[in-house]
Amino acid sequence: MPDPSTLGIGPPRRLRAYALSLGFLALMAWPVVRHPPRDSFPLSDFPMFSHGRPNPFMRLTHALGVRADGGRVPLSPLVATGNREVLQAMVLLEMAAARDPARGCREIAGRVRDPALVAVELVTSEFDAVRYFLEAPRPLTRQVHARCPVPRS
Repeated sequence: MPDPSTLGIGPPRRLRAYALSLGFLALMAWPVVRHPPRDSFPLSDFPMFSHGRPNPFMRLTHALGVRADGGRVPLSPLVATGNREVLQAMVLLEMAAARDPARGCREIAGRVRDPALVAVELVTSEFDAVRYFLEAPRPLTRQVHARCPVPRS
């Protein structure tokens, strides 16, 4: 068997490899012990998942389709805003509710193709996120910004 020192992996190089490995391990573990938690690239302790929310309530501006029997169904982002991106749609709906809800409602109603829907509501609802998943997706409060009929041609 050849002597390890002749292959260049003797004690000094092995010691450097161990030190470098320990250094990388310490660097990877560092976000776990850092306080206060921060989200930074490339090392993160994912504070949005590792700590509880201050409260479970969430406000959401969204568009609802209204059936003839009064039942309401959420409209997809594509119907509500003409955009498939959920977060972009949420921002567009918030802007519509703040600026000109009646106009925004009419634009949404113009994109509705479901014959079962007779009207559209642009609303802001408040949900308890925990109850939403445990019991039912009913809002705690709902503010209707605008309601308009679905045009039929």
